[in-house]
Amino acid sequence: MIECSGRNALLSGVFILVVLVVEVWVFSLESNRRIKALRTHVFFIFGAVLFVCSRYIWKRISILLPRGDRFWLCSWTLRFFLAVSLLLGQLCMILGALLVNKEPSYVNVASGYCLGIIVFLTFCFVLVDLLLLVGRGVIPRSLRVHLTLAGFLLALVLTFSGLWYVSQVEVKHVTLPVKGLHPRLNGTTVVQLSDIHLGPFNGKSALNELVGRVNRLKPDLVLITGDLVDSTVSNLREAVTPLRDLKPKHGVYFSTGNHEYYTGDVDSWIEELPRHGVTPLVNQRVCLFGEEKHGCSGGLYLAGLEDIETRRLNYGSHSMDLHSALSGRGKGVPTIVMAHQPWAAVEAVMWEDVRLVLSGHTHAGQVLPIMFLVYVYNPYFVGLYEPHPGVYVYVNPGSLYYVMPYRHFFRPEITLFTLTCAGSNP
Repeated sequence: MIECSGRNALLSGVFILVVLVVEVWVFSLESNRRIKALRTHVFFIFGAVLFVCSRYIWKRISILLPRGDRFWLCSWTLRFFLAVSLLLGQLCMILGALLVNKEPSYVNVASGYCLGIIVFLTFCFVLVDLLLLVGRGVIPRSLRVHLTLAGFLLALVLTFSGLWYVSQVEVKHVTLPVKGLHPRLNGTTVVQLSDIHLGPFNGKSALNELVGRVNRLKPDLVLITGDLVDSTVSNLREAVTPLRDLKPKHGVYFSTGNHEYYTGDVDSWIEELPRHGVTPLVNQRVCLFGEEKHGCSGGLYLAGLEDIETRRLNYGSHSMDLHSALSGRGKGVPTIVMAHQPWAAVEAVMWEDVRLVLSGHTHAGQVLPIMFLVYVYNPYFVGLYEPHPGVYVYVNPGSLYYVMPYRHFFRPEITLFTLTCAGSNP
């Protein structure tokens, strides 16, 4: 057993070393090649981790399968379905890269379900093994099968609860007092959408349903705060057409998320979206309800930042630039900033007259146990924060989902803000 542990530790060390060396090499490449190499690198890491998880699940579930000649057909049937499910889950990201159209393929949908099952089973069986480790000498070995079964049942609970949460799209109403808001703008309504992830796992019909829900709210503005797409314009040109049907009174605006850069086609998307009635703000701002030449007096500014990930990716000329977006504004005019990642919000709230920063990215962790890691890593996790008096950050948990069609505790969300003059009654 000691030899086995030592071998596993050595293999883990070699794997981590290879990952680090390859990552250094990837970031030394020029931008277009870097994105392709980075995607391959991520697929490799993801696949290796899922392979280890799948082996672990296979060993744990084998304990629960019926044994003996009388049950051979049942046992091998269950093993076959388990093997297919684990294989589909492992191939999820690769299938997602290969099979992209206006609607997700059945294979992609199935692989997304299977990936979630791998995550839940791994989590629950690890909990069981930790319990056995801590209770060693106290918990009889005879209970191992029963505890493994309990872990399996807990994974089923996570699966079905996750399916329920992801199907319950919520319209979240948030009323915000905005310092400096002109009285004639009192009651202005703004819808935020985020992390729609059109591509291999969400398609045209899902977007069309979101658009219908938004139009029923009759907002003044619609703001899309990044991760709208997960593939190229050529693959998704038809999938984004429902965006043309959005009918806010004063326009639809978009800021990039990290996934727009991962597509390797962000420049094409910046050119394509205006054809669908969406205005990208790339380290830019617009004056709404006022006139720029008069310092936007009586109006408000809307700024959109490139994703903060651009600083790491070195993607051509793209880089998050708060100075370009926020310098030279009229004094005292409230500003709304679209900044996909909460870490960008940390910087944006330091600027004068910034009253609201809209972020996404976190998905509120989307599922257990991933949400624990997301909560620890991000300065803002989900919902409304007030880092300074009268300055707000709102993190949308995502309007659909990413890859796995599951959610826990936080439903997909369309956020409807009502802006009021600070000191007035909502």
